[in-house]
Amino acid sequence: MKKNNNWKNIIGFIYVMMIFILGVYARIWYINNVPSKPVFDFHAYQTIATNIFMHLGHTMDRIPVAFQGMGYPMVLGYVYRIFGSADIMIAKKFNVFLSSMTIILVYLILIKMTKRKFVIYTAYTITAILPNYIAYTNVVGTEVFFTFLLTIVIFFQVYEFNAYIRYPILGVLIGFTALTKPFFMAYPVIVACIEYFKNKNIKQTVILFGSTFMIMTLIIAPWTYRNYKKFGRWIPISYNSGYVLYINNNDYNTTGAWMDLEDVKAPKEVKEQVRSILKTKDVKVAHEIEPIIKGQGKNWILSNPITFLKLGTLRLEETFFGGTWDIEAWTANDNEEVKKEYETWKKQRQVNYTRDMNFKMAYQNIIVYILTSFGIIYMITGIKPIILSLFKKEYKLPYDLLIPFFNTVFLTAVYFVYEGQSRYNFPLLFLFAIAMATMMDKMMKSLE
Repeated sequence: MKKNNNWKNIIGFIYVMMIFILGVYARIWYINNVPSKPVFDFHAYQTIATNIFMHLGHTMDRIPVAFQGMGYPMVLGYVYRIFGSADIMIAKKFNVFLSSMTIILVYLILIKMTKRKFVIYTAYTITAILPNYIAYTNVVGTEVFFTFLLTIVIFFQVYEFNAYIRYPILGVLIGFTALTKPFFMAYPVIVACIEYFKNKNIKQTVILFGSTFMIMTLIIAPWTYRNYKKFGRWIPISYNSGYVLYINNNDYNTTGAWMDLEDVKAPKEVKEQVRSILKTKDVKVAHEIEPIIKGQGKNWILSNPITFLKLGTLRLEETFFGGTWDIEAWTANDNEEVKKEYETWKKQRQVNYTRDMNFKMAYQNIIVYILTSFGIIYMITGIKPIILSLFKKEYKLPYDLLIPFFNTVFLTAVYFVYEGQSRYNFPLLFLFAIAMATMMDKMMKSLE
């Protein structure tokens, strides 16, 4: 029996290594063979990182900016300094490194969360070779970076060692992740919920929440002070939330998604104030706009709860069931040569090319739809044990339920209120893989 277990362990180790190598190779191949260029928000990240590399600070056009979280462009800027160049390929190689570390972290999380081999190998394999996770290494954006930080945070949740060391580390990590994605400032609540339902120790839960929140605040504080010095008002991390709330929640929004600031329905005086500011400034550096429009977004939501519910639903649909059009749009968007050559091809070659591209999109969509469906169902079915646990003192829940459940609830709530895009499902996909593998394992066990 011991020999059999040893052989199983060896075979398992070989499999894990082979999948890891395959995943890393796919990422390296993609950044070297698929042309892409930064556009929109991605271009802003590259611009800020380049300015940091050139010792111009966190600026755009030499103007201080805090439109987005500063974590990613700051780190990327210092990576550029280390390598002595702001070449985009350095950013892509950095993504490959972070994504590779994420594969390892997911495996370590899995072996701590569950002993079920099927769950471990299935979720790990999906994380390593998922088309989204491979393709986004080609983007100068927060997706790979944020997902890496999220897996580190989860890693320190599931590995329960000395609380005097673990809690401060979690606070630091949550703080830095919040500097990347400002909505993460609410994450100490999620950490506390997971802790409570796992161990049912109110005192320990309060200590965990308090310590992570305070340390997170200390990590954020220097940036908040910088913003006060630069902009003359209290801006914890960024001034983007009011802008997003305003454009995505108004009478003229029909999709729940981005719309031009000028097209938003608002009182005449508000429109005039905004226009006056934007005559001389780009919206990303126009911090004065947020105090004017944030209240408009909040008031509209309170005054139009049914329409807000509709827009929120549309945002979730776009995030979780909007397909994978974003992969082509952001990770393979520099194909001018192919576009030019396409016109010179014979009809059959054009047809073959178009069919192959449609097939690629189809299988990517199918994978994401399956993962997302399992993830959402897992979240919904998790409501019952969560409610039971609330009323039964000794009814403790395992990490393989709590981690996917609360993280999915958290990000779903954020997207429902603010904004939905296909790429926003990115940090949840490995958790959806865990959910899918867990549900499949339980179904197979029930059939035995």
